[in-house]
Amino acid sequence: MSLFIKNILILFTTILFAIILNNSNVFGMRKQGVAISGRFICGNTSALSNSTKVRIVDIDTGPDPDDTLDEKFVDATGAFKLNGYTRELTDIDPVLYVWTRCYSLEAPCHRKIKFLIPKKFIIGEEPKLNEWLDIGIINLQSTFEDEKRECIF
Repeated sequence: MSLFIKNILILFTTILFAIILNNSNVFGMRKQGVAISGRFICGNTSALSNSTKVRIVDIDTGPDPDDTLDEKFVDATGAFKLNGYTRELTDIDPVLYVWTRCYSLEAPCHRKIKFLIPKKFIIGEEPKLNEWLDIGIINLQSTFEDEKRECIF
């Protein structure tokens, strides 16, 4: 086989491989996401907008790192709206993380609270109004199961 033909075959194989990798649907990767809204208060006041951060994360196992789907600070009223996506072979495992200083100003770092998001709220496209998970108003003055401390900002 001539060198020219070998080079053409290598080039063709490389291009074909790149096309397959670029088109994730070939491997069954599905676009999956979550849209969630709510409001956090701290006792009788809104959660502080400069110290209460919310983040949707897809928890992955093995060598695949967790995927941040969306993150923001709450607004001046403690409200937030998050909407994010990723592509995965299997169903995503979404959680909502909240970092707050509510009732912990003297303690080091922020309280980190984890809320599991039910699988029925996983969507594959832009969310319609009825597909948003509205968690309502949650008072961060409470303590939560598996609450931790973390210095993130």
